[in-house]
Amino acid sequence: MDIKEKAVEILKKDFVCNHCLGRQFAQLLSGMTNEERGNVVRNYLAMLKDSGEKIEVNESNFYGLNFHLNKIKLERPKRCSICSNLFDELKKKVKLIEKELKKYEYSTFLVGCKLIPELAKKEEELWDSIGVDWCEPIKNEINRELGIELWRTVGKDMDRIIPDITVLFDLNTNNVKINVRSIYVFGKYQKLVRNIPQTKWKKKIYKTSVQEIIEKPFKEQIKSKMTSFHGAGREDVNVRCLGWRPFVIELLNPIKRKLDLKKAINEINKSKKVKVRQLKIVSKDIIKKIKFANYDKTYRAIISFEKPLENLKALVQLKNAVITQKTPMRVIRRRADLIRKRKVKNITYRILDKKKLELKITAQSGLYIKELISGDNERTKPNISEILNNRVKKIELDVIKIHL
Repeated sequence: MDIKEKAVEILKKDFVCNHCLGRQFAQLLSGMTNEERGNVVRNYLAMLKDSGEKIEVNESNFYGLNFHLNKIKLERPKRCSICSNLFDELKKKVKLIEKELKKYEYSTFLVGCKLIPELAKKEEELWDSIGVDWCEPIKNEINRELGIELWRTVGKDMDRIIPDITVLFDLNTNNVKINVRSIYVFGKYQKLVRNIPQTKWKKKIYKTSVQEIIEKPFKEQIKSKMTSFHGAGREDVNVRCLGWRPFVIELLNPIKRKLDLKKAINEINKSKKVKVRQLKIVSKDIIKKIKFANYDKTYRAIISFEKPLENLKALVQLKNAVITQKTPMRVIRRRADLIRKRKVKNITYRILDKKKLELKITAQSGLYIKELISGDNERTKPNISEILNNRVKKIELDVIKIHL
């Protein structure tokens, strides 16, 4: 079909608005809206009809045009047979969106719609008769027109890549669903005490956690109720982290978006349990980088043995040794039972008393240090308890450096 034939077919039976008429020619000419295209096509057909050419369309499609040569009595059109005049109602719908957006602080947005099934069905029935050569789906135009109208109303910029807020408007129910982009804050923390976990547990066993201490000032600043904590590894609950461990705290569904990072650092660092530094706002992809980073670590272990210490020089054999470890018994209930090979890069010792030893161990990421010391019932080989032929009674472990 050429343009004329297609236009006549569209307007033949019922009234079709300029949006729905022009959308069938959306790929022709740039710099025009579909409404403008529809107006051009409608006027073109009207001129042909006024010139005396036989144009067989529903004449309500020409209502409001002033024919000069061909006097026609035109009836006021009913609602558009495709969109039911939806495009005339978008301003009212945008007011509903604006009302919801007033609750949030944001700079950019993206808006989309959940389409009424009947609209898509009507358009597909039209395409069956005219083809899809130059057309655009109705959902695309509704999304675009909603975005333009919302931009005019709220005075914020539209961003199709990483908007602060994404709006889904349900045309079936007039319901507005808001999705707020998280804010991601990178930093490094120290855990100065034992017996607090890195992240919140579903069952409240411990009074607090690293996550809860760090999140508190942020939640107050941005009126957020939830956070997600992403650490570059984690230390056990009863292990201190005196080195600086990288982390990202994700602030979920923030009402406000402006952060005072210096204030947050000062408030967090009042704690005697956790310290932070180098806070900065980052993008989401940093989470993946720190999650999959493999940092060597240096540990300090204070170890109490059953018997007096002997043969300590034999520990030198662990320097640059490859350790074979089965998954420790203490974590096997939640991790796969695998065999891991990791390297001890350096080990030094200091005698504290006849049964107590201080070790400093630098190891490859992923080496279980407690099991390197205890042997874990021979699941780790070689191990310190076996080398010294001395059973371990107690281990106090600290991460003292993370080699970034």
